[in-house]
Amino acid sequence: MKIIVLIIGIIGIVSCNNQEKLRTLDSNEIFPLKKGNQWVYEADVKYHDSVTDSLLEKKMQWTMEVVDTIHHAPFFAAVIKGFPTDLVWYGGKAERSNFVLLQDSNKIYLCSSDSLESLITYIRSQKDSLIDLRDSQDMLFDFPLTKGKTWGADPEMPQRADSMYAWVVKKPATDTSAAEIQYMTNPDHSIFQFQPGVGITGYYYQHHGTVMELKMKLIKKILH
Repeated sequence: MKIIVLIIGIIGIVSCNNQEKLRTLDSNEIFPLKKGNQWVYEADVKYHDSVTDSLLEKKMQWTMEVVDTIHHAPFFAAVIKGFPTDLVWYGGKAERSNFVLLQDSNKIYLCSSDSLESLITYIRSQKDSLIDLRDSQDMLFDFPLTKGKTWGADPEMPQRADSMYAWVVKKPATDTSAAEIQYMTNPDHSIFQFQPGVGITGYYYQHHGTVMELKMKLIKKILH
């Protein structure tokens, strides 16, 4: 009986430690967006070259990095250079653009604007709450990434039963494999692979009509 009680106690301690770990991963470190962090990917691109009217393939390395961070309580923003979607519609040349990831608790939004500098200035300003900005942007991640979880559907569109036109978690993360979230439409689909504590470990995009296919996998990370 004493052995059984001891085993139950050990299980309880391990369970508490795991709960504490989960709570820690629900913080900003679930996607480590510290300034200077870098993710290097190997990218394979298939695309149609309009000049030669032929199918071309290219392999390259691609770096995503956090170039700046902004704290605007309760929000946190990271300026990202070289987000994976930069390579969608690659046509022989690609430049790393700047994007803003806006974090509100366990949700991360990919912000777009006609003027990135104006967007950054607005976020730095402490006069506004940023709620209107958040509500106007596309939610990229909603943690934790549990299987079947969906977000990002257009609220003005009729509800669908096929998980299209919304992000859906197809597979949760484990200790040895990343979570997979997918956005499927009639003309194309995208898949992000994400490992808590590491970040985006892979990205896949395919257009269902025009030849455009992108596969990216993480080969190196520099996390401070």
